[in-house]
Amino acid sequence: MKTAIYIVIFARGSWWIDLDGEADGPFGTEDAATPQAIAVAAARAGNGGRSEVRVAGVGYNNELVYQSAEKSLLSRAVAMAHAAA
Repeated sequence: MKTAIYIVIFARGSWWIDLDGEADGPFGTEDAATPQAIAVAAARAGNGGRSEVRVAGVGYNNELVYQSAEKSLLSRAVAMAHAAA
């Protein structure tokens, strides 16, 4: 099952929610965009889909702020390998 990844990102002077190139917004602040992204992602999860929300940070960093399902064994192994590096 494909996981829908919603990304909260600052662009063109505003905050936006992106899913596969489709933008929702603009929002005045990150604090306004993030709960909206989580609500949309949670609704998708409630309909049987998998979803997560990430907030884009400086450079290429991003933070996972919502995940509809527990991490898979593979994703836990990858996270552990990166933490040890």
